[in-house]
Amino acid sequence: MRIWLIGADVAGSAALRQLRKNPAAEIIVSDSTATPRAVVDNVIERVDYVESVTAMNVNTLARRVRPDLILVDGGALQRALGKMAGGVTFAEALQAEMSAASDYPVLVI
Repeated sequence: MRIWLIGADVAGSAALRQLRKNPAAEIIVSDSTATPRAVVDNVIERVDYVESVTAMNVNTLARRVRPDLILVDGGALQRALGKMAGGVTFAEALQAEMSAASDYPVLVI
């Protein structure tokens, strides 16, 4: 199974640790920064793609990655936007929009 993990913060790091238990799982990691929590904590050496994924580009990027499943680390975006008033709610709305726009199955973790 080919899994695309978008965001590698706390939940993404936990997902990576669990997914590694299945050697048949191929995990592709993208994040908006080259050094997300999973890299800093040495869960992974590096991210595969450094880019921001939105409802506007999720399908274009997914066609390149060809995932069977997309996992989104919900906390990564919430932490980035949470410093502004209403940021967490805005982040949740962006994630819901991306999930709805995606042609591939998406789970927000």
